[in-house]
Amino acid sequence: IFRSGRMLVSASDLVDVVFGPADDRGALVISGANGIVGSGKTMQLGSRLEPYGVRVVALDLPSAPDGIGRQYKGLVRAFGRDGADAVMQNIVRLTYDGRSLPAELDRMKPRFLLEAIPEILDLKKAHYGMFRERYPEIEIRSVTSGFPAGELGVGVAHPAFPHEINKIWETIEEEPSDVTRMLWALGM
Repeated sequence: IFRSGRMLVSASDLVDVVFGPADDRGALVISGANGIVGSGKTMQLGSRLEPYGVRVVALDLPSAPDGIGRQYKGLVRAFGRDGADAVMQNIVRLTYDGRSLPAELDRMKPRFLLEAIPEILDLKKAHYGMFRERYPEIEIRSVTSGFPAGELGVGVAHPAFPHEINKIWETIEEEPSDVTRMLWALGM
């Protein structure tokens, strides 16, 4: 970085790698998006990905409390009302029954799933299976703090608390993936 006078890779380039080119951009899906972790990451990632045209799909059960709505005041403080509204307009909220994915998700071309559902291993594995069956190429990371990546069958991207603002992630992978490099390039 110091020798070349610039970052090793740009956020824009890595957004293209993870989500596809601007004319065929896929979406970030955050499952469990209304929980503490999910809503915080929806706001944090949503604010960083909005300038690149990456839609954020906030997926949760219909009975989940509105964790995303509670984050709006913080967005206004950080980005002003117009900036907060731009971030919120880029977030698509979808509900599902936990057993099947909504058909509307197909139109958004999911490329990356950040899973923040309850810490129940069988539930998590079934969730990943549902996504992999429908979207075989999707990148999946879990925000789990309780299960090793080998047990989950997906990478771990565990964010530090508080989830709305903390930029530190514990990632478990053999080598830095494009997702991890993108998070780094986005300032996390």
